[in-house]
Amino acid sequence: MSSVGISIRGIPEVQKALAQLDDKGDKAMLQKAATAGAKALKPYVVAAAPRGATGKLKRSISARKAKRNLPAAVVSPRPKVAFYRHMVIGGTKDHGPRRARMLAWQTPDGPAFARRVLGTPARPFVDEGFRAGQSSAMAAIDKVIDAALETLK
Repeated sequence: MSSVGISIRGIPEVQKALAQLDDKGDKAMLQKAATAGAKALKPYVVAAAPRGATGKLKRSISARKAKRNLPAAVVSPRPKVAFYRHMVIGGTKDHGPRRARMLAWQTPDGPAFARRVLGTPARPFVDEGFRAGQSSAMAAIDKVIDAALETLK
């Protein structure tokens, strides 16, 4: 996963304005900026997501406030909607019997045979969407921060 960091150097006016913000107002403004950036990034992640047979993965992508390490926001598939999201993003390994001539067992419908299952390649669509929408997200973050700084003048 990629992360976004903001650093401000050498601009005395901006540093003075940020010094005027109290801790509570500062965190609220940064949370609004992070949420705005996530909302701007969401369409790019949705566009990069694979459609699949049902389309659940694409529909499950949401932009929301993070639960920890605030101020922060998250753009990702909802785990309860698309439980297989990690297998699409990270891929899967080959698994199953390698050397067995045949593994069989009896089921009510007849005999069942074990077979080798090939893995799937990784499809890091969240990173692809982030790279595509990074400038849009940064513009949304800048817009919220600029609006907060304008109120201090």
